[in-house]
Amino acid sequence: MTPTSISSASPAPPTAFSSGASRFSEARIIPDTLSMAWRSLITMLRNFGESFDILLQPIMFTIMFGEIFGGAIAGNVKAYLPTIVPGLIIINALTTSQSVGVDLREDMDKGVFDRFRTLPMSRVAPVLGPMVSDVLRYLVCTSLTVLTGVALGYRPENGWSGALGAIALATGCAWAIAWIFLLLGTLFSSAQAVTSFSVIIMFPLTYLSNAMVPTSTLPGWLKAFVRNNPISHIVDGCRYLLDGTATGSAEDVRTAIIGSLLVLAVMAPSTVIRYQRRNA
Repeated sequence: MTPTSISSASPAPPTAFSSGASRFSEARIIPDTLSMAWRSLITMLRNFGESFDILLQPIMFTIMFGEIFGGAIAGNVKAYLPTIVPGLIIINALTTSQSVGVDLREDMDKGVFDRFRTLPMSRVAPVLGPMVSDVLRYLVCTSLTVLTGVALGYRPENGWSGALGAIALATGCAWAIAWIFLLLGTLFSSAQAVTSFSVIIMFPLTYLSNAMVPTSTLPGWLKAFVRNNPISHIVDGCRYLLDGTATGSAEDVRTAIIGSLLVLAVMAPSTVIRYQRRNA
């Protein structure tokens, strides 16, 4: 028997990822996602300067906008707080949520996900992990907004149970909308482009809403936009949970939840598919 025939007859050496073992195991999606979430939290703690938006912005915005617009719109700051605090709850949460797309784009540019592709781990865990850890960011941001309002004299009619409900609603809605920014992170070629486009999306939606002023004071064309702005429904839902039917309705809460679920149903699969294509 010739050396050639011996070589052709010899079985192929076993490899780390043979046909019996899948290179990517979605059965480990939960532990891998939690590992990526822990990585994201550790990164946030080690880069404490990147957390100023969730620690300082809620306090600064509540005091600043309350003092600036309180006398002009409601006569005094305390009377204005039931208007501004629910609005800033969702504004601050959405502002915080923009960073998830930038972080994803930066990790992709640094080659971090190239390393993840070589590991026997879930394909979607690097995307899901930061989204899980971001829930904590939204909870801290929205809670600080409410606490700052309370420190200024705001007292929700529905008490702390209503405040917890508004925090939960704003956190859930912001988490669903954050998938839009995560998708942008897979579409654009730089973190700066993601940041610029995110600002273009969020400024009209957040500030051309009823978050800071009553809709009745707006001109006709803007009033029509504000009434159909999805952010306005979330704000009214938060106002209903905080202060009851005087400033919102249960229908606003249902609309905010249903709208967020629809955004999640469309954006989450689109983001995962786009991410897998970019990192195939």
